[in-house]
Amino acid sequence: MPLFPLPDIVFFPKTLLPLHVYEPRYRTLASEALERDQAICTALLRPGWEADYYGSPEVYPVGCIGRIVQHTKLPDGRYNITLQGEGKVRIEEQVRVEPYRIVRVQPIQDDDAWTRGDDVAQEAIELVRLFRQVHEGQGPSLLLAETFGQNMSPESILNTVAMHLNVEPDMKERLLEMESLEARYHSVLEILRNATTTQERIERVRHLYPRDKRTN
Repeated sequence: MPLFPLPDIVFFPKTLLPLHVYEPRYRTLASEALERDQAICTALLRPGWEADYYGSPEVYPVGCIGRIVQHTKLPDGRYNITLQGEGKVRIEEQVRVEPYRIVRVQPIQDDDAWTRGDDVAQEAIELVRLFRQVHEGQGPSLLLAETFGQNMSPESILNTVAMHLNVEPDMKERLLEMESLEARYHSVLEILRNATTTQERIERVRHLYPRDKRTN
């Protein structure tokens, strides 16, 4: 699989990811992927990648396969593409470096028992509610409605929320690497509940801090 490393984004199955492709090596990757099966492997770059960005900096071992479902080639050769997440994979080895990396991957199947639970629909609705509460007025809160509209499955909702959480990329990587959707759900729920609790505490004392800093 062609590898498209990402510095600060963790891509999840059953989500959509828009990407702007501008580097020459990744323009070649996009062009050749479009000529073949349109599939690309994404993976999060490990910390310290900046020192070797134009080489082959290390990536985390678990990534996601995405298929190009929309693309636009710009006049100067850049691409705007949208990937749809198809499945989680473990990167087993690197088999080529130039002009872009090719890796051998092994599919990973998450335990999806959570999606068959009696309360899964309500639990997914609660995730959306908490996410919107935490991100009220911010761009990420709008993405859920724009991604799959009313047809999002519980797994799509869970993974989309996980992908757009306001946490460090390595935390999202840990969420991706979890072996079961239920474990991911409980972790995402805890993150959102902690964030709402923090917001509520801030709101209770906001009146103590006037907008005008000159006011004592």
